Amino acid sequence: MKQTLLFTLMFAFLIQINGLSIFTDSSGNSSSLLDMSDPDSKNTDVFRQLLNQETIIRMSLVKNVHALMKDMLDLKKSMETLETSQQKTDIEMATLKQEVDKLKRENQRLELENRQYEETFRIVAENFTKVDEHIQQVVEELEEKRERFEINTSVVLADLKVEVRYLSVTLLDLNKHTLEMDRKFPEMMKEKYEQLSLRLNTSVENLNNDIMTTNKTILQSVSDLEKSQTIIQNSISVNISETLEDMMAEVKQSKNDQLQLSSAVSSLEVFRMNLTNNILGKSKKVGFSASRTSSSSTWNSGTLVFPSVITNEGNGYNPSNGIFTAPISGTYVFFVNVQSYDKQTIYVNIVLNGSTKVRTMAWSNGKDYDYDSGPNLVVLSIQKGDAVWVKHHSGQGYYSTGPITTFSGFLL
Repeated sequence: MKQTLLFTLMFAFLIQINGLSIFTDSSGNSSSLLDMSDPDSKNTDVFRQLLNQETIIRMSLVKNVHALMKDMLDLKKSMETLETSQQKTDIEMATLKQEVDKLKRENQRLELENRQYEETFRIVAENFTKVDEHIQQVVEELEEKRERFEINTSVVLADLKVEVRYLSVTLLDLNKHTLEMDRKFPEMMKEKYEQLSLRLNTSVENLNNDIMTTNKTILQSVSDLEKSQTIIQNSISVNISETLEDMMAEVKQSKNDQLQLSSAVSSLEVFRMNLTNNILGKSKKVGFSASRTSSSSTWNSGTLVFPSVITNEGNGYNPSNGIFTAPISGTYVFFVNVQSYDKQTIYVNIVLNGSTKVRTMAWSNGKDYDYDSGPNLVVLSIQKGDAVWVKHHSGQGYYSTGPITTFSGFLL
């Protein structure tokens, strides 16, 4: 198309040049029309002026033709440049068409994935709806259980309060009895001593009277007196020893009972606090309880191991070495109970990082098959990683087939 346009322009210029050359033909065809024999000088001047004008016009046309040819060459170069640009544009258009095709295919793939995702989202939304309904149902069930637990706990707390009151009254009575025993003990000892002294003086006086009334049997009487004195002294010593032992045993038993009741009251108070905290919504994450259910020849020194685990919430207690390691920092309550047996009084300590905090004792009065329980507890503020265990102090304990000898602890 570009070459056709160029040829058309060149043909038009050639026609224009040929048309102008008629007036300037060197053959003199046009000049033959003029009458040279005419003497009129005006016509000659006019003809000359016309020739001059034709020359000027021809020169101007030649210049215009040259300029036009130059413009044609520039136009041809521009056309070639445009053709090159057109080829590049065609290549780019082809590339863009390929990219558009790729984008269309990618768009189709994305639309397909979008449909799949929409289906997946629909399924997930349905699942979320089902889960939410299930959660609502579980929440309602938990609310019902919590209400029942609060009702049951209220009943248990009421019973515990009554028992605590009874124990408090018993403890006060026992304390009063202990104080009376402590106050009356010197008076009782003094009264016993006076009675024995009176009996002894009376016996001596009777013997002196017998010696004074009869001289014949003085040697025999002296011998009898010495024997009587020996028997009386032995009897007095035995009576005093037995009386002292009985009174000391009663005092120790009273103190031990008082200690047991104090520990029981403290345990009940801690249990009440624990139940109250549970009612208020405070969850205990750490707690353990372990016992000793069989005898052992090695359970009489060092760290005492309670291998039978009852509860180990938080996995803080190690039944292989008997040591509790705090998994989190906080305030803990630890409780230990030991059992004495067969003339053995056992002492054990609750130890924190090697430092003894409290000690408990299960006392024995030295009689065969004598049993006694020694409970105690301690509240400790410990850090994460601190270790607590039960350490043997002295004596020998007794282990039955049930969890009597125990070691427990929990986080407040």
